[in-house]
Amino acid sequence: MNDRSVGVEIDATAKWLEDRGIPGAANLLRRVARQRDQAVQQLGLRPGSPGHESGHTEYAALRDLDAAAEAAMLRTDVARLQTLAERAGWVPEPAAKRMSRWRDGWWELAHRRRNPKDGYHDTGWYLWGPVGSYDGEWIDRHKAPAVEEAERLITRHRATTRGDGE
Repeated sequence: MNDRSVGVEIDATAKWLEDRGIPGAANLLRRVARQRDQAVQQLGLRPGSPGHESGHTEYAALRDLDAAAEAAMLRTDVARLQTLAERAGWVPEPAAKRMSRWRDGWWELAHRRRNPKDGYHDTGWYLWGPVGSYDGEWIDRHKAPAVEEAERLITRHRATTRGDGE
């Protein structure tokens, strides 16, 4: 199974899913990526050679077109599956009152009790993100509004880092 590469992004997403206790989705993502790789490999192994009869060459060309269509469809399926996995939203961590997400970097939303010595001046939910985003910023006292606000902040951060503005 390790002899076939499924791509760095695919493998990273699959590992992330496994780390969060979703091995079925990780296996499905890897399987569809392997099927895509096999279809592409089959395309490369079946070139039409000029020495074949006309009917046989046409049949080989049709097979290659079918394989190309299948490879394109599998590429689309892999991209959709990976996008859905990355946009799955907040995933509860084993630690109580902590959630993580993976979209253009790691994001963590965690509940902390007031402790000015540690930098937590209010009890509530704090957001951490990739370098240059949020580093333990207080979001809200309650979970549901904190998740909504974190989504808004992540969307705004992604828009500004891409140069889209808001």
